[in-house]
Amino acid sequence: MKKVLCLAGMLLGAFMTMQAVVVMYTPDNTTIFKNPERGYTEELSYKVSVAHPTVVKNNLDHNWGGSNQMTLVMVLYNFNKFKAEDIPSEVLAGFDEDMQILRDCGIKCVLRFAYTESQSDKVDATPEWVQRHLEQLKPHLAANADVIYVIEAGFIGSWGEWYYTTNYGNESQHMNANRRLVIQYLFENVPTDRFVLFRYPMIKTEYLNDSNPLTAEEAFQNTQKARMGCHNDAFLNNWGNDGTYASNTNDDDPRVRQYVATETLYVPNGGETNVESNSLAEQVYAKAPSEMSKYHWSFCGKSYATQVTSRWKSSGIYDTLNVHMGYRYNLLDGRYTDEVAPGGKMNVTIRVRNDGYAPIYNERPVYLVMQGVGAVSASYTMKLKADPRRWLPNGEISWINEQVDIPENAQEGAYQLYLWMPDKYESIQNDPRYAVRCANVNVWDASSGYNRLNCTVIVSQNAPMNPGELPSEGVENVQSDKVQCTKVIENGIFYILMSDGRKYYCL
Repeated sequence: MKKVLCLAGMLLGAFMTMQAVVVMYTPDNTTIFKNPERGYTEELSYKVSVAHPTVVKNNLDHNWGGSNQMTLVMVLYNFNKFKAEDIPSEVLAGFDEDMQILRDCGIKCVLRFAYTESQSDKVDATPEWVQRHLEQLKPHLAANADVIYVIEAGFIGSWGEWYYTTNYGNESQHMNANRRLVIQYLFENVPTDRFVLFRYPMIKTEYLNDSNPLTAEEAFQNTQKARMGCHNDAFLNNWGNDGTYASNTNDDDPRVRQYVATETLYVPNGGETNVESNSLAEQVYAKAPSEMSKYHWSFCGKSYATQVTSRWKSSGIYDTLNVHMGYRYNLLDGRYTDEVAPGGKMNVTIRVRNDGYAPIYNERPVYLVMQGVGAVSASYTMKLKADPRRWLPNGEISWINEQVDIPENAQEGAYQLYLWMPDKYESIQNDPRYAVRCANVNVWDASSGYNRLNCTVIVSQNAPMNPGELPSEGVENVQSDKVQCTKVIENGIFYILMSDGRKYYCL
């Protein structure tokens, strides 16, 4: 039985000592706008060399800083010339230059390294050389982790997809001794706060000898299990998406599909479609929204294969996917103590609905910002305990429900409230292009990267130091011998109307 979560009933004990502002937010369900670490990607790849050491720099014809809504690119470095020798210093410097270009453009990358790019050339590097190359890359990956969304395992097989290979066993194998070594080297050299995505989910289960998907308790714990995700580069194709959902006994195993559906609540998933048959594209294109929703897709290549992506565009599905891919946080309503004391506390209760197909996955701080208005020039930023990685997708509702400490030296006067979700890295934290925008009308401030909460609070020495208890689930009593109130339903919204005219909305 569902619990009734009613703010009025939950806070009756505090009504006589405090006032609160209740704000209802208007959702924006259709606008396509930029948000970091999600959406369509463009693939950039190049056989790097001393003479041509960059990939991103060679592909500046894309309107990255403009209105194309892209915040991710897939960048593939082909080390074909260095299968059995060190990566030249010029190429390592070129990698740093590429990452700075991404930073300047306000976007991030899905990053992969490979040695071959055709089915006919299966000669990749030995595990010893992969280890050496990862050791060379380690400081450069760490220095540029701020603009790396995820790292795809790469290195093995053509295009780094762990299939057509010389040094890593039978093409249909998921795991063997050499593949196990490469995974070990990846975890020794990839920054610990970045996920590593593998082409097939069975690689993870066989490597860990664990077929149980991640649980909420295991997620985000910096273990190998918590950091291993998958990428599907055969989205919607036959044979279980070209082996993506294959087990050792079944080309399209429902148990593997369920594993991925559960896992991807806590580890990223994305990729591209590779359907090149027009007849098959016509059969499968319409499955994309339900499949992306079920398997929690955050990113998808937009250029390959065009048989499917073009059909998405002609049918209108392309924009639907663009709206919902990754996270889409919609503020529903909020309740805020409207008068607070310097050094006192403020209650903040906000309901957030994630209308995207996925949560956000990389750690991201959440701040409440008080910005002075009128004669007040002061501004205060207070970190919340909220973790947006836990705001689950497909319409699930989560709460920010906290008592915030007001600075002791807070200047008296009026303040506007904002919700700020910047990147965790200081290098880009103050760049609004890397801040999360909520899907609401009249909320986003593009110049600051703040989400307006449309609420003014007063800091006053005369305000109570403690505004009372926060809401807790399950309290339904809305009557008191001191306060008279009435249950009201208008336009599907349930609220409590107090005898003095105040409204307290039930959440």
